[in-house]
Amino acid sequence: MADIPIIRPTLPDFDEIEPALREIWATGMVTTSRNVRSLEEEAAGFAGVAEAVAFSSCTSALILALKGMELEGEVVMPSFTFAATAHAAVWSGLTPVFCDCLPDTFTIDPLSIEAALTERTSAIMPVYTFGLPPDFGPILEIARANSLAVVTDAAQGWGSTYGGRTAGGFGDAECFSMSPTKVVTAIEGGLLLTGDGDLAGRLRQLRDYGKDAGGEDMEWIGLSARMSELHAAVGRATIARTAEFVGRRRELLARYRALLDGVPGLSFQETPEGRESSGNYMVVVVDPDEAKTDRDGLRAGLLEHGIHTKRYFYPPVHAQSAYRGVGRAAGPLPATDAAGARALALPLYTHMAQATLEQVALTVRELLE
Repeated sequence: MADIPIIRPTLPDFDEIEPALREIWATGMVTTSRNVRSLEEEAAGFAGVAEAVAFSSCTSALILALKGMELEGEVVMPSFTFAATAHAAVWSGLTPVFCDCLPDTFTIDPLSIEAALTERTSAIMPVYTFGLPPDFGPILEIARANSLAVVTDAAQGWGSTYGGRTAGGFGDAECFSMSPTKVVTAIEGGLLLTGDGDLAGRLRQLRDYGKDAGGEDMEWIGLSARMSELHAAVGRATIARTAEFVGRRRELLARYRALLDGVPGLSFQETPEGRESSGNYMVVVVDPDEAKTDRDGLRAGLLEHGIHTKRYFYPPVHAQSAYRGVGRAAGPLPATDAAGARALALPLYTHMAQATLEQVALTVRELLE
């Protein structure tokens, strides 16, 4: 029986990064040195923004972005997201307010944002869902009209575009993951992009405990959230191949959709005109009223064939055990609840063989038809 994982990191050839690793070993400069600075410059240049700051993870970037902007009160975010979005708010002393997603794109619903606002709201945290940018037009209008910060959880969004612009410059700060599950990886790590030079400088202090320039006085209460030189060397090699990796992902997504077209009860995340996904995940939605089985039945059937999947995002954050009594939902979240009950991520990685993808798609067809 085949054993097909849901995801595998696509890494550079070891020979490609070996010289950089040997140099790091020889110099003993193992953290926040030449490779980290180069990664930041290359990431900012790719996205067309003024500043990029490297972190040990996207979660630490999110936490310190909120802390560095000195936000207080409530932050509005989708519940259909990975829990790290909400974790960052709670660790920063903010109250998460969960709003609904749109039923077709699964990105945050602007109307639900407006319904969630109170006099305590200080920020909106949109999410790049499965790599698809949220609809920034109305989101930024709401933020401007209410003097709110926009800090995006762009963990899955590196290489995506909105209105022809590369992700990274839409919010006050946009935070990307470089973990093993992402299209572009540093094995572990995160990047924060911003047009605010003062904020970037503050964040470089915050990722190093909050130290001043001399390294003795603490000007901020920060974290140990530095990126190592080893991770930065890997990140530089993969960021350089962003166009290639994202292009390959989009080809694989298109092939999946073609092979699964017309399967009863099966639908996909929609990509509106003017937006391009990074292709971080291949997610199908199973309608139990029309399909032969429900989402969990499909998941169990695929596992019997050695095909690993993930219920994504399940349960939505407002229904997670840790968030019972933490934060609040801005009313009923019907689209979120439906997506949480029906969405299933199928295997997808950049170097995935066409035959493997076709095997997965054929098995899905057999189970649902």
